[in-house]
Amino acid sequence: MGGLLTSISGKFATMAVLGTMFPVLFVSGLNLILVTPVLPLDSTWQNRLMSIAVGDASWRLVALTFVVLVLTGLLYNLNIPIIRLYEGYPWENSCVGRLCARRWKRRLSRAVDLRESVRGLRRQLSRNQPAHALVDPLWEAETKLAVLLNHGLPDREDLVLPTKLGNLIRSFERYPEVAYGMDAIALWPRLVAKLDSPFASTVDDAKTTFDFMINCSFLSALTAILVIVLMLRDSSALLTPESLAWGWRAGVFIVLAVIFYRWAIGAAEQWGAQVRAAFDVYRFDLLKALGYEQRPSSLAEERPLWDSISSRLLFADWQSSVPPYKAPPTRIIVSPPEVQLTATRTLHQHLHGIVEVVLTVENKDPSRFDAYDVEVIDAIPDGYRYVIGSLESTAGIAVENLTPLDLRLGRIASDRGITVRYRIRSSAST
Repeated sequence: MGGLLTSISGKFATMAVLGTMFPVLFVSGLNLILVTPVLPLDSTWQNRLMSIAVGDASWRLVALTFVVLVLTGLLYNLNIPIIRLYEGYPWENSCVGRLCARRWKRRLSRAVDLRESVRGLRRQLSRNQPAHALVDPLWEAETKLAVLLNHGLPDREDLVLPTKLGNLIRSFERYPEVAYGMDAIALWPRLVAKLDSPFASTVDDAKTTFDFMINCSFLSALTAILVIVLMLRDSSALLTPESLAWGWRAGVFIVLAVIFYRWAIGAAEQWGAQVRAAFDVYRFDLLKALGYEQRPSSLAEERPLWDSISSRLLFADWQSSVPPYKAPPTRIIVSPPEVQLTATRTLHQHLHGIVEVVLTVENKDPSRFDAYDVEVIDAIPDGYRYVIGSLESTAGIAVENLTPLDLRLGRIASDRGITVRYRIRSSAST
């Protein structure tokens, strides 16, 4: 998904300059200051390089500008592979990658178990001794674990990557799926079209900051490797003053690579916060833009809807459980969502503007699974309102909401059904 989370506000020039050109200029300047004096070149070539650095002649300045622009363009186009390298994708199946991933998997497993233990202890202590001195520390510990599990690690062990940065990015890539059942790969390119320009700019600004940090780290690491290679070109002179001069310069670039990597992790957290906010705020605008008039009334109804839409967008020939563009009068929410229920709705006109609604929900699923937590949302026609206390049924049914009428039916066994009767009254008759 990293390839999709790129410039979305049209500020290409700003992102290229701040996120790519500045790192090139910064690291190039350090190379000219630290590395050029010890390059295995004669004094004539060193003087020429220093002349280019300070711009003694216009052609030399043009040459320097050309080199910087070429490096900037190359680095900009390598942005995705560089990020994936730091996430650990290219080397996750190596011995080092598997070892690092195993460590993060153990941390994920321990954090999940510890969070459940702390949560259980806090609830028990709050129930028995609400004023106990350990209640607040337990709450803080539970909050820290929740932040780690929701913002620093993916939700499943099989998704864990070898690096901290990789797990952090994968965490916010997985956020739409975990929170709403939305497939980020399928929906992000469509969501960006609905973002307001100011909000899109904040997303790009966060990504630009991240690019600056990760590119500085990459260029510093690359320089350190080149300096070490030059230092090792003559193995017989490793303990000479010249090799020590190479060594401390390599150390400087290694330290810079580590520092910028740590700063890139902080920048990725801000970038991830903006991506999460984009799905939180604009997902219903996206739903409308995709042609769906219906809007889910609860998270339980929203998740199956987005899951079906995501599957339809990922696979053009997807035919199973495609939601209708316009909401039907009666909508059913069920767990598990793949259980197929049918609803039959009939209206019987009575005197004085009263209409009796008979609603029958049946479990005719071919797999013969029981349906749990069945919830029915029945739209009341315009100009009518639900008659309080008119609900009749043989099963225990709870009224969750009146507009639209939201009924919680509970469990419906296979080959069974529940019939509900209620009345609505014309507003004109009151």
